[in-house]
Amino acid sequence: MNRFMKMAGSMILFAAIAMISASGVLAASADVMDTARTASLTIHKYDLTAAMGDGIDVSGFTATGERDMAAEDTLKNYVIEGVEFTYVRVGGIHTESVGGNVKLLYDIPAQLETILELTDGRGDHKHASDELNSALKNLLAGDGNTDGKNALEKYIAGASGKAGMPLTDKEGVTQVTGLPLGLYLLVETKVPANVHTTVDPFFVSLPMTNNTGDYWFYDVDVYPKNQTDLPNLDKLVRQHDDAALYENPGYGDIATASEGDRVDYIFVSHLPKITSEATYLAEYTFVDKMDKGLTYNRDAAVYFYSNEADARANNTANAVKTWVHGASQFLETYEGSNADYNQMTVAPTREGLKEIDPSLSWHWLVVAYSATVNSDATPVLGDEGNTNDVKLTWKRTSMAFTDTLEDRARVYTFGINLKKEFSDASKTGDPTKVQFVLENQTDGHFVTAGKQTAGCYYVTDALKGAAQQEGTVFSPAADGTMLINGLEADTYILTELHTSDGYSLLREPMVIVIDCTADSFSPSQTTLYDMMDRANNPYKKVIETAGARAGATVDGRAVSMSGDTGQNRDSANARVDMTVVNTPSFQLPRTGGTGTLLFTLGGCGIAFLGLVVATRKSKEQRAQ
Repeated sequence: MNRFMKMAGSMILFAAIAMISASGVLAASADVMDTARTASLTIHKYDLTAAMGDGIDVSGFTATGERDMAAEDTLKNYVIEGVEFTYVRVGGIHTESVGGNVKLLYDIPAQLETILELTDGRGDHKHASDELNSALKNLLAGDGNTDGKNALEKYIAGASGKAGMPLTDKEGVTQVTGLPLGLYLLVETKVPANVHTTVDPFFVSLPMTNNTGDYWFYDVDVYPKNQTDLPNLDKLVRQHDDAALYENPGYGDIATASEGDRVDYIFVSHLPKITSEATYLAEYTFVDKMDKGLTYNRDAAVYFYSNEADARANNTANAVKTWVHGASQFLETYEGSNADYNQMTVAPTREGLKEIDPSLSWHWLVVAYSATVNSDATPVLGDEGNTNDVKLTWKRTSMAFTDTLEDRARVYTFGINLKKEFSDASKTGDPTKVQFVLENQTDGHFVTAGKQTAGCYYVTDALKGAAQQEGTVFSPAADGTMLINGLEADTYILTELHTSDGYSLLREPMVIVIDCTADSFSPSQTTLYDMMDRANNPYKKVIETAGARAGATVDGRAVSMSGDTGQNRDSANARVDMTVVNTPSFQLPRTGGTGTLLFTLGGCGIAFLGLVVATRKSKEQRAQ
């Protein structure tokens, strides 16, 4: 029994010693790099701008290389999908002992050494981590650090053994495993559209020593954060003469114009920030589709502004750069016809994109052009209006896909639907003998128009009459109808110049007021990428908000407005409905009536009798 107890005790002691020894070996293996192992690298991508905009405090997170579950939970709604990092092993990890000085060093290629402006003092291209960190910081210093980023992007693009990590997934994560130990350079080489500032290139040692300096670890997690911003798009319009002649220069979502008028359009787009070749623009194309009621004047020009106020006013005197119509920096092409629609495309050429990247980063780009409202039946009158939709398609050089933004503008025009009647049922007046002139009292000119058929006119307001005799004389058709199509929403004076025989002119002119439809548009915001914005974004398409409908008064009293129907349109409140009634003149006694004739005959008889009496007296006197 004692013998058994001794043997058991010996075995327990032996096991304890073995366990202690094993524990000592494990501790030693964690303290000393195991060169037989491989490593992994995991990158988690977050939208720092969106997180901070929502009030998330990210100042407490420290990059240690080890996984941070608290950071992942806090930033889970701000992950960025579609990011690519390219990595390359640039050298090994070495221990150098010279004269009793022992130091950890990393060797790097001579080309990278030159880019970092490092001196090969040891003759073996080896440098300590503090030397590498300091050189990289100096290279990337300055606003935007574009040159430094470009240099490292170009270096890694041509580096032997480089590889791209998978694009970050829906959780914002990408990972590579089985990596040989050594020093790695990582460069963010592909970003989604909303990322304007790529992460600064960085070195990572595989493996790394933990933050408290206790052990080596081989699975490294990195949490680089991007700054994001999004370009925007706003399409605006104004009636040209309101700005040029009538001191009303502002642009808006809508405008009212007469047929024949020129309307000015602008696309205002805040360019995204551009910080390196990975964020350069590869495409920035505007495609504008215009309803058939207007025709492009084919006069597009492009302006760049340093502030939003000048851009929205298209204050060309303050543009920091101008691409005049026909310049080589952009292409302007057209297709379609007024039978259905017109379409214009404005796109920077390679030369133009080169001018934008990166010197015009975060500037406002304005495309300005004009169109003419057709003087025919193609413009839609009334609430439906004449719509123009624009789509901006854009991408960065590192993007495998394009992104889009959309907006809308609308031009409204109206008309007058006049019925000419005569009140005397016993006789018929002739409506074709009636004549009117129409004055735009708001703008101070007489309306000109062309007649398509009897009683049907289309305004040609590019030819504005300065005096009454320069305005068009309008006459109804034989059935008394008269249409004046294509009037902007203004105040008008309608004067009757001539009426049918036997009828009286109106006592005074008629005052017609047309109030414009007031719709508004919110541009789309389709380029939103973090999880919360994608779930909550209501602006995936243009949002149209209906405002007040068009209305009209005649001599201060509200009147109805008839619609513009037919030709695949059904537009309410298109023409002011009004009836003008002429009454007959008063009947006066006719000159040369019966009473005058009798009086004349009586006078003649008296004169004749007097002549007879005088003749007799003369004869009697001669006989005596």
